[in-house]
Amino acid sequence: MERKRELVDAGSAAAKRVHLDVDIGEEDDASPDYQRLERFRKEAIYRGLREAKREAARARQDIQALESRVRGMQESVLAVGRFWDQVTYQCSVLPVDEPALQAELAAARAQPLSTTPGPSSPAPSDVLAARSALLERVLTHLAKHSTAAATSANDASQLQERCAGLAGEVSSLQHSLQLAQEQWQTSQERVERLQELLRVAERRVDRLQSGSVREVEDPQGTQAAATLTESPAPVSAPSSVESASQSDAALKTEAPSPHTDEAASRAAAAAKELVDAQDELTTLRELAHTRERALTDVRQELLEARQGAAALQQQLQSLPTDRVQSHPAYHAVQAEMVFLQQEAARLREAAAAAERENAEMREFRLEFQHQTTTQANTHSDELQKQIRMRDADIVRLRGQRDDLNAELLERRARESVKFTQVDEAKALMAQKEEQVAALQSKATRLQTELAALRGDAAAVEASGAAAPPSDADVSSLRLQLQAASASSAALCDEVDRLSAAYDQLEKQAETRMAGLAKLEDKVLRLTTEKSKADSKYFAAMRAKDALEAEKRALARSAERQTKVIERYMDTEKGLQAQLVQAEKEVSAYRRSVQTHASKLAEADRDVSVLRRRLSEAERARAAAEADVAQHLATANDEAAARQRAEETISSLDREVARLRRRAAEMAAVGPRRKGSQSETHLEYLNTLLRCSACKERYRDRIITRCLHTFCEACVNARIQTRQRKCPHCGLAFATSDVQVLYLQ
Repeated sequence: MERKRELVDAGSAAAKRVHLDVDIGEEDDASPDYQRLERFRKEAIYRGLREAKREAARARQDIQALESRVRGMQESVLAVGRFWDQVTYQCSVLPVDEPALQAELAAARAQPLSTTPGPSSPAPSDVLAARSALLERVLTHLAKHSTAAATSANDASQLQERCAGLAGEVSSLQHSLQLAQEQWQTSQERVERLQELLRVAERRVDRLQSGSVREVEDPQGTQAAATLTESPAPVSAPSSVESASQSDAALKTEAPSPHTDEAASRAAAAAKELVDAQDELTTLRELAHTRERALTDVRQELLEARQGAAALQQQLQSLPTDRVQSHPAYHAVQAEMVFLQQEAARLREAAAAAERENAEMREFRLEFQHQTTTQANTHSDELQKQIRMRDADIVRLRGQRDDLNAELLERRARESVKFTQVDEAKALMAQKEEQVAALQSKATRLQTELAALRGDAAAVEASGAAAPPSDADVSSLRLQLQAASASSAALCDEVDRLSAAYDQLEKQAETRMAGLAKLEDKVLRLTTEKSKADSKYFAAMRAKDALEAEKRALARSAERQTKVIERYMDTEKGLQAQLVQAEKEVSAYRRSVQTHASKLAEADRDVSVLRRRLSEAERARAAAEADVAQHLATANDEAAARQRAEETISSLDREVARLRRRAAEMAAVGPRRKGSQSETHLEYLNTLLRCSACKERYRDRIITRCLHTFCEACVNARIQTRQRKCPHCGLAFATSDVQVLYLQ
């Protein structure tokens, strides 16, 4: 067999390979120490396998419990699916006039609940949530079309009281559920703690049953420990005393020296202490067995109490009818039921009378509505005829007014044109006359000059000049002078006339300019008036077109409104028929609601009876739970006492093993000891202070989980190799469980 390599420490000094209390010095694989170590390892592996087997058995039990719960849940899901299918079928049968709801109901029926949903199929919780929302919508739709508003105030107050009572009951049930959940969590934690303690106890039992562990922990007292564990208590004490006496005798015969006498006395004292410890251990074992038997009795009583509670619960679920009928509460409920039935009959009669009165009022309303509609339609037709006649008169008068205004404007324009032409003709005549006078004066002057040039005196005189002298030259000159004088006089006259004509022309020009300005202003005004008139004309034409279009639109609107009114009349007739049908359905729904109300009252009475039964069952269950709690408390106390006894037994076992090792060491080293008593005691103390794993370094670390002490190098080697188990007892520990050991 190949041996494992030694662990090389990363520190300054390399530590030896971590091992147990047994020191392996030989290199030979066939040495007893090495075989004992291998046997210890194999038994440790076997103990680990047994622990894994127990864990697997517990896991199988958990799996079986979970599988049973899964089967129960699948059956519950199937039952809920059947119930929801029936509910959706009943909802689809009800008169729901919304296509969307009908489609959703059909989809809900087509999508069944699956106990084993696949990756693509929806979860049952989602399907149930969708179906509950759909059912709520259907009930809301039916409630809208029902006659819930016709219920009386008493029914509403009763419903409110009932809702308040149900709300209080829900809150109490929620509180009870919360308490039950807290108790369940507490019980789960307690079960986990007990399971952990059970694992620790099983590991401890495995170690106690292991012979190699006893050999390693007590190499000198193997036979005595085997005798203690295998033989009964009365025999163990004499055997230990006999072994102690035999060892004492051997010491006496082997070493008669004073040191051997002292060692023998010490061995005798150790044997006496061992006998006392064995007696105390026997007593504690008897006490533990007694408490175990008491715990078994308590468990049996607890089982019987649970069976009795189950029987009581089963009896509570199926109470006999004669006991229920003989109960005073049943008689009280029955009397209340008779009174409520009478009250329901009276309310039905009142509802029937109200129904008849409602039908009469409905007929009167229909007749009054028909008369009012006919009168309103007749009056509306007359008013529309009057409006049309008035509109025609207004249009005719507006046309006549426009014609007269146009004729007046035309005549005014003609008169203004005539007056303007007369004024222009007068001014032109005056100008012509002045031009004629100027031309006549010019002609006279020219004739005078012509006569003077010809020497015609008569002509000159005729023209107004004096007679020339007799002499020819003088006469010609005179004639010329006279002609010039006459010409100058004519020119002066002509200049005067021209200046007068010029003044007149200037005045006429000014007048013409003023007239032209007036004409321009007039033209501008006329243009403006013409544009205004055109605008008014076009506006009038547009207004006329708009009025005609409005008239046509009103005519079309009147036709459409007439058709709409006719269609509305037909729709109203259809709605009246639907209203009559709906009122019939409402009456049927009212009767159905009354029937359901009576059933609901009966169900409420049944619920009250069941609540009383439930309260009695709860009291019985509370009493049973109190008994069970008392028995559990007793069992817990017994378990705690047993655990304390086991701890005491284990501590005594360790003390006995320590005393045995001490006695064996003293018996072994007594004959060979050469030193004094102080040296022997010092060596013993050094042995106690040294680490039990490496036998070289002193103890300076303690594992708080098992309270075993070792040196720092051995503990660090365990932590670094992730073999975090105590080298002495094999209990797992964490890094935080290692603390420094202080010796004072």
